[in-house]
Amino acid sequence: MLNNVNLEALGNYVEVITNKPAEAIAALGITATWKGGVNTEITTHSKKIGSAFVEKQFKYQIGEPAELLGDNLNPNPQDYILGGLAGCMMVGFVVGATSKGIKLDSVNLTIVGNLDLRGFLEVDPNVSVGFEELQFNFEVTGSGTEEEYAAIAEHVRKVSPGYRTIAEPVKISINKSLNAVI
Repeated sequence: MLNNVNLEALGNYVEVITNKPAEAIAALGITATWKGGVNTEITTHSKKIGSAFVEKQFKYQIGEPAELLGDNLNPNPQDYILGGLAGCMMVGFVVGATSKGIKLDSVNLTIVGNLDLRGFLEVDPNVSVGFEELQFNFEVTGSGTEEEYAAIAEHVRKVSPGYRTIAEPVKISINKSLNAVI
């Protein structure tokens, strides 16, 4: 098994979802719980992937640096956004390289961007609230060529759900039946 990736299992799954498109739908979710100050605990929901129910819940903490009233003990929300994007892109890169028969020795992905906090803090209405640009760079050693790695990275941009979710507009709606406890 090259790069510890089971391409046969992936091929079998692709065959299943090709024949039964409903099996390709993954239902995901989280619950965020305020833990005081600017701290949040995230609990992932169990997942449904096609007709399979995946019973797993993970918990992780989100905080802020001192400059934003936190204690800097946990990553902030943007760290998790970039980390989720990187994790998704990494999977796509490694599977893409493996499918081309490329043995990987190491892969590092760096993603950087500037966030102007004047937008978030409403200091300047002309400043964007989110990242205006993210730059990423794969550093790879293995049996492939620079051209192969560049083509794989470009393919990742096309098929990574994490990348596409950030790069393309996503409809976000709020449940209008919020429960208020008074």
